[in-house]
Amino acid sequence: MWCPLIRSSGWVTAMTLLLSAIFACTPEEAFYWQRQEKCMYLLAADKTRVGQLLDSAPEGLDIADEIIKLDVSTFQIVRRYTAVREIDSAGLSLDFRHHSRSHFWMIPAVSYNGNPWGRGKEPKGASENGRWRTFSYRRTSIPGATYSEGDRFAVAAWSDAPTEAYGDFSCSLMPEETQTTHRILWPEEELPTVYSDRDRYADGSKKRVRLKKGDTVTLTLYLTVCAVEPDHRAMHHFLRKAWEYADKPVVPVFDARKLWELGIRYATESLWAEEGSFKGFSIGLVADGEKGWKQRSGGKYEIGWCGQNASLANSLLIDYLQNRHAESLNKALATLDTWATHSPLPNGLFITHYDHILNHRDDGVMDACNLGTAALNFFEACDLTRAAGIDRPLYERIAYGICDFVKADQQLEGVYARGWTPDGKFYIREGTIGCFMVPPMLEAYRRSGDSTYLASAAKAYDYYLKALKTDGYTTAGALDTWCIDKESSMPLLRSSLMLYEITGNPAYLDHAVSVSYYLSTWLWHYQGIYPADDNFTVYHYNTFGATSVSTQHHHLDPYALFWVSDWIKLADLTGDRQWKEKALAVWRNGCQLVSDGTLEINGRVRPAGSQNEAYFECNWAFNSNLERINSWLVAWPGAFRLETLRRLNDYQLLNEE
Repeated sequence: MWCPLIRSSGWVTAMTLLLSAIFACTPEEAFYWQRQEKCMYLLAADKTRVGQLLDSAPEGLDIADEIIKLDVSTFQIVRRYTAVREIDSAGLSLDFRHHSRSHFWMIPAVSYNGNPWGRGKEPKGASENGRWRTFSYRRTSIPGATYSEGDRFAVAAWSDAPTEAYGDFSCSLMPEETQTTHRILWPEEELPTVYSDRDRYADGSKKRVRLKKGDTVTLTLYLTVCAVEPDHRAMHHFLRKAWEYADKPVVPVFDARKLWELGIRYATESLWAEEGSFKGFSIGLVADGEKGWKQRSGGKYEIGWCGQNASLANSLLIDYLQNRHAESLNKALATLDTWATHSPLPNGLFITHYDHILNHRDDGVMDACNLGTAALNFFEACDLTRAAGIDRPLYERIAYGICDFVKADQQLEGVYARGWTPDGKFYIREGTIGCFMVPPMLEAYRRSGDSTYLASAAKAYDYYLKALKTDGYTTAGALDTWCIDKESSMPLLRSSLMLYEITGNPAYLDHAVSVSYYLSTWLWHYQGIYPADDNFTVYHYNTFGATSVSTQHHHLDPYALFWVSDWIKLADLTGDRQWKEKALAVWRNGCQLVSDGTLEINGRVRPAGSQNEAYFECNWAFNSNLERINSWLVAWPGAFRLETLRRLNDYQLLNEE
């Protein structure tokens, strides 16, 4: 028997199969439930059917539903399955069928309209060989979330994170010609195959549970609906609701001053390297033998991205200005002078990987991500050295040189390039990665007053922003992927705020909000629960506030540390506290498991200030014989923490609850 319970505004009423109208629709209540033709339908104010709750029960199970009205557009659906006899292998689902085809759909951090962009082999489309794909909730940034934009309405569904491993579940989205079904499934399964590593698949996984007579299983589905808006803005409604109703644990971490000290120690004690003409920072440490660590032997020295030589040097300059540590000044100058002496090219480009200089190679690509980082940091380094009483005008000339080359190479439609060869030929123009050159172009304008920099930046910005608003995603910012990702949208956020400050045009602030909602699709809204002997449980790693890398790399990292200060600024400018809350969640997540010099993980004591890069939250690059917390102690997380701290005037902003 299907027996729903509907609750609204504190009252509960039991219903029978003869249930009629449930909610009287007032002008403020845009959506309501009604039983028609033995089915529960969600209706709009004009009585249009948005969709229906499917109520078929597997043989041997009774179901009872409770629909809880959370607000005028959001409902919590609780379904209880009760076994009326013993069931050897139970597999349950809770479905909402949206009565429209999807013009755009999304499983956050997993699939954006079926992942049509890029050359990777991540899951493409909603089905594989005629079977709908199912994904563990652990892959999704909001537990089991699915989203679809139909002809008139946008619908989103998600669930609560389990509180015990027994509750592990999955989700599926099934877009068809005239309807789109949002589904959660229990117990956990991933079918027809498991995306198990970059561009690799394993056999499908399907758990089943034995139920005794009288056993009850409860599935919960949150459902929110709103009108479709241009540029996928209906997504904002879903993401605001998901954050509003999420649990928000406060993860304890070291205070900001301690983290600053540890970051400086890691840079100067563990990452410092001298080799031939090079003085600067290694890209990171790898395991050496049974207990020790060593600097990585290949791909060692990089100006930005993973190596972050320029940013680390600037943080050391700040450390000198604030604390008068002579070692910080000496190593900062040695690093910047090394790159400034050997990396600039006559055409204005800049060799971004010093290994090429040491190995006398003239091939390779200088990518926009590294070049943008170099330009911004050399601008800043010029100011910091001047503040220290040291004149380094070459630093500023290098930054202008990079901007001048890119500006001259810009295409009529505004696009820059993904990268260039040393002779100045562009590598590839597709993707959003060229947007990393927009912030330094704006800084060049701010410093010089030359309007050609502003015109170039604005034209490129418009090009990349239009792609995000049209497609619903950005692409290829992660240099080791070729897919939809999160990193490529970060410069759009920073550029939006910079353009707002330069022009005062409120449209740029609105764009910053839109970019931030897209970034929120990668943000973990919950703490995943793992077995007692799991790395995450043993070392108390909380997934809340982490971000997934891309549709091609299904693991978590602390990259969002890079835009903590931008979200704090956005909260101040808009008065919307959610951005401050998200910034603090990101900060605390990214400051977990930073070693104080005594931290031991997986049998190895980690050097002071170090932190690993990847956290394998799902069945991607992980199985029962591997570590969820990897042992790649890369430079960039510490560099981003230090950069965030030097961008903030008040460390106390990071200590608020």
